[in-house]
Order: sequence, then C-alpha cells, then structure tokens
Amino acid sequence: MVKALFPLPETESRNAGIDVLRGLAIIMVIVNHVAIRLPLEKTHVAGVLPYRVLRFLTHQGYHSVFMFFVISGFLITSGMLRRWGNLRNSQLPFFYVRRFSRIVPCLLVLLSTLVVLDLCGVPDFTINKAGQSLGAALASALGLYLNKYECWTGYLPANWDVLWSLSIEELFYLIFPLICLMLPRSEKWQIILFGSAAFALPVTMHLMTGDADICRHKAYLPGASALSAGVAAALLLSRWGRMGRSGVTLLGWLGSIGIFLSCVQVYFMPDPVADDLTVALTLSTGALLIALSKGWGSMARHRALAWVRSCGFMSYEIYLTHMFFVLGLVRAYQAAGFSERSAWICYPVALLGAWLLGYVTDRFLSYPAERRLRVLFQQRFFRKQKKF
Repeated sequence: MVKALFPLPETESRNAGIDVLRGLAIIMVIVNHVAIRLPLEKTHVAGVLPYRVLRFLTHQGYHSVFMFFVISGFLITSGMLRRWGNLRNSQLPFFYVRRFSRIVPCLLVLLSTLVVLDLCGVPDFTINKAGQSLGAALASALGLYLNKYECWTGYLPANWDVLWSLSIEELFYLIFPLICLMLPRSEKWQIILFGSAAFALPVTMHLMTGDADICRHKAYLPGASALSAGVAAALLLSRWGRMGRSGVTLLGWLGSIGIFLSCVQVYFMPDPVADDLTVALTLSTGALLIALSKGWGSMARHRALAWVRSCGFMSYEIYLTHMFFVLGLVRAYQAAGFSERSAWICYPVALLGAWLLGYVTDRFLSYPAERRLRVLFQQRFFRKQKKF
C-alpha cells in the first residue's frame, strides 16, 4: 500500500509529450535571462531575423512560468486522482511528504549557497539595494512570500528573483489539499469550481490595476488561477472517456495554436490587455496537456527530442540553478572583451551549461535526497502501522 502511495522516482511513469512541453518552457526561461543581459537583437543574428521575431524568441520567460504553473497543477492533480480516486480522498501526510521531499532539499542547498555568496560579497549575488537585507530575503524565501517582498522592495539579485514563482506554487500546495477535503464529492462540481478560478485570471489582474508591474505579474492570485487551470484540466481528463483520434488531434492543435498566439499578442496589444489574455495561454496549455495525455504528439518520444525531454525531466533543478551559469557566462564574456555582435554564441553555451548544472544537481542532490526522504517516511509509516 505504502509503495503504491509513494513510488520512488525511477518507477514513476513519464509522459514524453509533457516532458517536451516542460523542456521547451525551461529553455525559453534560460534564453530570456540571457537576452536580458546580451540582447540577441544586437548580435549578427539581427541581420537574418526581424526585430519582432527575435523579441518573440527571446522574451517568453513570463509566459513560460505561467505554463509551468498549469503543468504543475495538472501533474499534481493527476497523481492525486491516480492514488486516491477523488480529490476529497486526499491524505494530507502523504501529499505533504511528497512535496517536501521533492522541493525542500534543493531549495535549502540553493539558499545556503546564496547566503554564502552574499556574505562573501560576490558580484551579482550580493543584496545591497536600499530597503533590502539578506535576513529579510531569506525569511521571504523560506516563508513563501518572496514575490511580495520584491513587490515591497524591488527586484532581488537574479538567482534570488527566480524564487518568486516557487513562493506562489508552494503556498498553493500548502492550501490545496485542505481545500480538496472540503470539495463536493462530485467531480463535475470540482471542475466547475477550479474552472471558474482558472477563468478568473483577468479579474485577478484587474484587482491590481494601478499597482507596479512587478506586483501585478508576481501576485499570488494570477498564479493560483493558472495552477487552477491545470487542476481543472486534470479533472476533465479523469472524467473524459474514450476520445477519438480526430478529437484528440483537434484539442492538441487548438492548444498549440492558442499558446503560440498568446505569446505573440503581447507585441501587438497594450500591456493591461495582454495581461488579461494570459488566460488564453493557461487554458490553451490545459487543452494541450489533455491531448498529450491522450497519446497526441507521439513524436515526442523520438530520440531527436531526447535532450529537450531531459530538460523537462530536470526542469525544477535547472530552474533553480541556471542563473549561476548564466551570470558567470555573461561576466566572463564581457570581461574577455568580445564583440557584442558575436554574443549570440552565448545562447547555446548557456543552454548546455544550465543543462549540465541541472543534471549534476539532479544526479547528486535532488534524486538521492528525494529517494532517501521517501524511504524514511515509509519506514516510519510501517512502524506506526505495526503498533496498531
């Protein structure tokens, strides 16, 4: 029973299509963070591709994070439904131990590293902005309100800043299983509730009209709406019976085209309207996830996409650590005095370096720590069972 509730990482099934989607999202995050420092439109590539195309290719980090929210909500809910059949049957200790063993080991090592770098005064890692302090930043990261801390005080150094999305996601998952226990038994009503939360994304954006962009884009409610879209998609998938190949293909293409158009419209509409239409991105991602779970996109298993799949498999590790490599690479490139026109070479180097750092983190920290924590919990669970 316990082994079924707590499968170790190597026994968990993988969906190649979803891994590719996550891989593409993390690639776009890395590209965006390189482009902020070494704009591709200032390199030789600008002579080949138009400015708007380059902006489209290199500035999708925000959209990628919202796709991650939807994917995370979908995968967590799908796993709960496989184990317990209905969200109301969720068992809190099991849920929290799984999240703890997956998230906390890497997070604690990252924060420890950032504290040391700050105390040593390493450039790009030192918190020295007025109104900010190392202790307050650390408390906000551990307390899952770093997004709010940045809203109050401004952006933190880059490797701290990436934790804003983790604050939203993990706070959601602290509350989510408690909400599940209070849900109606009918999955139909569960879909209506989480679907309504997903469609409320424009409303949550309007609630913050007048706030600074950093507050609107990193607030809890929009992120929770995106996570709810993933939950609703997983519930829809569990209720859907057999779906014909043409229906799955249609859903897959609608989702793919919707994601593409959602990423394009930001360059043609005012910022408030573009923010409101982020709901199209989250709903399209949910539709694509359903299609991928129904077998659409079997090409994702092709060996040519193996590297992208591996990026998706290690997306958490890459997300937490990639800025170490990106910042070091940019510093080294600029210090060497290379031409700004040749900076395009940094993009593939950054992708490879971030992947290697993510692989090392997964291989020697994340995977063994997660495995060990789950085993420890299983042993404790068995001991308690024997007492009864």
